[in-house]
This record gives sequence, structure tokens and C-alpha cells, in this order.
Amino acid sequence: MRRVTLFVNGTSKNGKVVAVYGTLSDLLTVASNKLGIRACNLYNGKGGLIDDIALIRDDDVLYVSEGDAFIDPLSDGKSSDDISGSHTDWLTLNIGGRLFTTTRSTLVSKEPDSMLAHMFREKDVWGNKQDERGAYLIDRSPEYFEPILNYLRHGQIIVNEGINLLGEIL
Repeated sequence: MRRVTLFVNGTSKNGKVVAVYGTLSDLLTVASNKLGIRACNLYNGKGGLIDDIALIRDDDVLYVSEGDAFIDPLSDGKSSDDISGSHTDWLTLNIGGRLFTTTRSTLVSKEPDSMLAHMFREKDVWGNKQDERGAYLIDRSPEYFEPILNYLRHGQIIVNEGINLLGEIL
């Protein structure tokens, strides 16, 4: 049996030692459960993407990401893709006058072909307008946006009472 220590990408705290068995997908599932994130990628300590479980050796230290590029835990938190836009930074959205705060990763990872993913995948590529506080302006109903954001966060659509899925307020 092999065992590895898993850390959330960019950190070297609160690691979890786990047994390596089955497939890479099985290890990502274990990483998701142990670290409380949606594990998509594994990196070795030098930032190499692990794409085959056979590459993992006993006592390796691995970094788990939700789809974003490797971030060296010894660096100042800047990843190699900061030029094109890190997927871990926090954003505030002004949706119809109501503020929502989330991560770029939440907006781009679950539905990569969505309009939100295209708008926020890279920093300022779309020239998104911002209010005086720096929140990105989106002219939509906040009541209808909230279930979309929660779906992107948790993978479940939960619609509040009084909201009609066809877009009519009841």
C-alpha cells in the first residue's frame, strides 16, 4: 500500500495522509472528501500535473486543486497563470443591485461553456463594467441569479419560494 500527504493547492497546512488505491479518479474523490474541496487536479511538489496514478510514489506530497494551476506553497500565493487570471481570487458581483461574493473558480469550473465562465475565466478580457466598489455589474434579477450561483457552488439547483422557473415572479 502506498500513502501520500495531500494539501490544498498553494498551502502547506492541514495536510491529510491517505492511502493510494484504485484509479486517479478514486484518489481525487478521497481528496475531495478529506480536504473539503472539489478536487480536479493533483500536482507534485514541483508543479507537475499528475495524470496517471502509477506516477505516485509512497510518501509523496501532493497538492490538490479545483481546476486552477499549481500554486507553490512557498511562494507569495501567485500562480504561474496569474497573468491570464487566477481561478482562486475572490470577486464581488452586483446583480441587479444585490451583491454576491464568490471565487472566480466557482464561476468558471462547473459549467466551463457558460456565459459566466466566459466572462470571468480571464481577468478583464471582456471589459466587464464595475460599480464604485469594484463589484462587477450584471443586469439581471438577483432572485434568479442566486440559484444559479448556488448550483455552481454545490451542484444542486435549489429554488426559493416565489420564484417561477419560467422567469415570472409568482
